[in-house]
Amino acid sequence: MKKAVLLMAYGGPENLNEIEPFMLRLLRRDQLPPGLLQRVEKKYQAIGGGSPLPSICRKIRNKLAEKIDYPPIYLAFRYAEPSIATVVSEMTADGVNEVLALSLSPHSSTISSAAYYQTLEEVTSDSDLKLKRLEGWFQEDAYNRLLADRILRTAQERDLHLDAADTQLVFSAHNIPQSYIDKGDTYVDEIKANVAAVVKLLPACRTSMAYQSKGNIPGAWLEPEIEEHLLELKQTGIRNIMVVPVSFSMDHLETLYDLDLELQDFCTQHNLNLCRSQPANADDDFISMLANFIKERS
Repeated sequence: MKKAVLLMAYGGPENLNEIEPFMLRLLRRDQLPPGLLQRVEKKYQAIGGGSPLPSICRKIRNKLAEKIDYPPIYLAFRYAEPSIATVVSEMTADGVNEVLALSLSPHSSTISSAAYYQTLEEVTSDSDLKLKRLEGWFQEDAYNRLLADRILRTAQERDLHLDAADTQLVFSAHNIPQSYIDKGDTYVDEIKANVAAVVKLLPACRTSMAYQSKGNIPGAWLEPEIEEHLLELKQTGIRNIMVVPVSFSMDHLETLYDLDLELQDFCTQHNLNLCRSQPANADDDFISMLANFIKERS
């Protein structure tokens, strides 16, 4: 039986020409609402003209391939090319009959990892491919250590004293509708477990959680939203904020625009000092953790 590892990620437009097809796939529409494309283009222009996420994913795949001789490593995106369906066809043509599927999103969510696995199951439903999910890598000690290391490194670079009375670590996660949680989505529980594990590795400091990048689906979303939360912290005397983008393993629009530009402007307007720690991206410590995780389960 020939095995293969399939890395799956959200995807993103690498240039301005890819934004419209990406958004159409994301929103499952034949046509975008008036003005939406222009608004999204402005955001991507502000971070250099495209998302770095696909390139980071390719680096992760290539670095993993250097550490893992077998099984081979494939990469697919949920909302961009190469799509999950495209790569499944490629694997089948290569003689693969068992897929070890790993989402590069740390936590399970209806809009991320769960959607990737659902798509994979749909496109393989009529095939003989055997599927195995490699889930839960956010619980690995090595992953929690690398997140803690990035927090401490950022604090040192910014001369930020984490134990100061006017300083707070805010773990930020992508917002999702409350209805998903009500239906059994484990997203919040997994993030809370991840945060708790990281905090244990840090010196005593003030910490909290908030949610960012709220979408347009009607109804209640998770709370608190990060802007509202920072204003509440300000009322308690907090002036220095380090945001930890805990639900993102890689930089993309939600870190580079929503946090580094939009939230930074918000904090400047409200006399708050903001910095953020870096996600794992394709750094060597992340690659080593993923390689060990895959080897132990393949």
